[in-house]
Amino acid sequence: MSYSYLVRFKKLGPYRFVSGLDTITMIERTFRRTNLKLTFTEGFHPKPKFSYIDPVSTGVIDLAFYVNINLEEDYDPQIVYNELTAVQPPHLKVDYVTKNLVNLSKIEKYEFLVFVKKPFDFDTTKVIEKKTKRGIRQISLDVLKNVRKFEKNHYVVINYIIRKENIFNPYLLSDKVFLALRKEAYIQDKALSLLFERGA
Repeated sequence: MSYSYLVRFKKLGPYRFVSGLDTITMIERTFRRTNLKLTFTEGFHPKPKFSYIDPVSTGVIDLAFYVNINLEEDYDPQIVYNELTAVQPPHLKVDYVTKNLVNLSKIEKYEFLVFVKKPFDFDTTKVIEKKTKRGIRQISLDVLKNVRKFEKNHYVVINYIIRKENIFNPYLLSDKVFLALRKEAYIQDKALSLLFERGA
């Protein structure tokens, strides 16, 4: 029998330049360095059983990288948190741990925050060209939902929610983008962070 936990990591500072694949490798190594009894896959090269949400594009700070991990013992979430924080890399921080019954493949939307140097005029008619395995896909900015725009010092700040299938690198918004970060992941209209606030 195995027990599932949901862990939220934050990828900060210079680690925003670490690729998605390397981020997943770092997380796997972090779990291996703990004293937790991990559940492993079968086969010639067993690996810890875990699943994760879509990584962000390289260069984007991630405040909401959710990971499911299966453990052989029924630990208190605080013990899992303490074990992970004791061995976490310097800029890959464990934020919260909770018991999890959520299927991460059901995530539908993500929320982003983008800082763009002034002057910047946000135009929802603009079209972003996204490279895919099948070629170039054009995405109109009218797919962005719950868009909020405000000014802070020398920047225009854009907060938006985008469906998973329409996601693109926020740095494509403008050549003046200073910083971009992912704030949250949603299943339907429910933020996954609510699981931690409720102590589920």
